[in-house]
Amino acid sequence: MSKLRNGGIINKSEYVGKTLEEAIKYAEEGGFKTRLVERDGIPLMLDMSVKGDRLNFRIRGQKVTDVFGG
Repeated sequence: MSKLRNGGIINKSEYVGKTLEEAIKYAEEGGFKTRLVERDGIPLMLDMSVKGDRLNFRIRGQKVTDVFGG
């Protein structure tokens, strides 16, 4: 695992409200991998893997509404 921003602690306020593209860029600059898990209230098909260096995003429209690790 690479060195992660804030020691891997996720601060939602750094992501919520950004566009998905902005959030992905910011996350990757901080050493995280990303994936979209929900779009407009509809869950997306995912594998069951959990990774300590990955952020999962939920979006509504083009804005991030939630972010969590795994």
